[in-house]
Amino acid sequence: MAILDQYGRKVAWKAARAAQHDHYRPWEPIEKKDIEDLIPVTDRQTLVSHARRIFLNFGPIKKAINDRSMYSVGRAFVPKFAGEDKEFGALATDWLLNKFYPIGDVRGGMHDLKNNLFTWSTSMDVDGEVFILLTQTKDGFPRYQGIPSHRIGSPQGLKEGSKMRGGELRDGIIYHRSGAPKEYAFLDRDGKLSKWLKAENVIHLYDPEWQQQGRGLPALTHCINDCRDMIQSTEWERLAMMQLSSISMIETNEHGGPDPDDPYTTLSEVNNTDKGVSVQSLDGGTVRYFRAGSGSKIETLQNTRPGTPFLDFHDRLLRSAYAGLSWPYAFYSGHGAGGGTAQRTEIAMAQKSIEDRQDILMYGIKRLVGYAIAKGQKRGDLPQGKEWYKWTFSTPPKLTIDDGRVLKELEAMHRMGAVNLREIVEMRGGTLEEHYSVRAEEVALQELAAQAAEAKYGVAIDRRKMSMLTPNEQPEQNQE
Repeated sequence: MAILDQYGRKVAWKAARAAQHDHYRPWEPIEKKDIEDLIPVTDRQTLVSHARRIFLNFGPIKKAINDRSMYSVGRAFVPKFAGEDKEFGALATDWLLNKFYPIGDVRGGMHDLKNNLFTWSTSMDVDGEVFILLTQTKDGFPRYQGIPSHRIGSPQGLKEGSKMRGGELRDGIIYHRSGAPKEYAFLDRDGKLSKWLKAENVIHLYDPEWQQQGRGLPALTHCINDCRDMIQSTEWERLAMMQLSSISMIETNEHGGPDPDDPYTTLSEVNNTDKGVSVQSLDGGTVRYFRAGSGSKIETLQNTRPGTPFLDFHDRLLRSAYAGLSWPYAFYSGHGAGGGTAQRTEIAMAQKSIEDRQDILMYGIKRLVGYAIAKGQKRGDLPQGKEWYKWTFSTPPKLTIDDGRVLKELEAMHRMGAVNLREIVEMRGGTLEEHYSVRAEEVALQELAAQAAEAKYGVAIDRRKMSMLTPNEQPEQNQE
């Protein structure tokens, strides 16, 4: 019998119900730990392993992760010099776009910086983090190398929390007493130490959610079990549907099998059982025979699987997964009720998620470009500039449900001076210098073509007719 207080309540009663436990909600330990102790190394590695498997095999989650990376990077991240020395800025911008961006990655080939930004964003969701090593060639040209999460870890034979190399080893990173990283342990394929990497040469990108968090956690951490269950239940449901689909017709008769007087029966393979059930194979299906007490009938199998409850429950789990990913579920399922207002709300939610991801990518690319410029100056590829470190980067156009409306808004803002043409061009992945150069070449080509046609046909060509910018534009008229 429970002991009661003076008010007739259980002594264990608490005003905050969530702090109270009973036989319906068993007691759980009170965890007053740092995040690295709450989720130890092996647990984090387990989460990464599951997240990778889900990303490889589960389309809805893969779409959400790839969508955010695609919209965050796009064709943008064009460098923009923010200093006053415009001559240095033009030289450095050209060097970055035509030399460092294409071949900065140690792998070369198609692995240019913009493609890598997409991959790094994806890795932050799947692995929870990505590491970028700043390195160089023998002659000092700046290079970088992406390092996946599992290649940074505590080497075999070293204990977590060990005091070594002037700091404390925790999950592959040696930390100063202040909590700042000092060195990273780069592992080989067998998990053995390959090299210690100095923190100043490593860019560590992850989306922190906890104080004192040293390693990133997969964005799927909250829904890993749900996704695994959906994958497994879908596989079982697929097997059940394949089994049902293999049955074409069901015949119930007195024989429990095909007609023995039919010559076809003896010429075909019929699997009989001693329980009154026979199976006859057909192309793409089977006919099953059942012995009836009286009467006969032929019917087709009605397949109602997977059924509404199954689909609704999967939909609920997917919504929960997308909520934790901070990505609108409507991007996968399609926009539901609510019309334009609901769609604009979903677009705004996605845009906030994109901007959060861009903030992290901006930190990484600023460090990377700053390193490249410093190395370029040291090699003599670039002149010395006092503000060599001042860089910003373009971002893709904001998401919208109506591209035409956005273009009209940008045009109106440009006319009123609220947006510069440079910003509009860079949103689309170009530079203002390239834009004017191409426009000038187009005008020159137009003039040359007009002159050639005039000489060939002996008629004057009004240049306005070659490029009617608006429907109302008319040739100039002489006024006397």
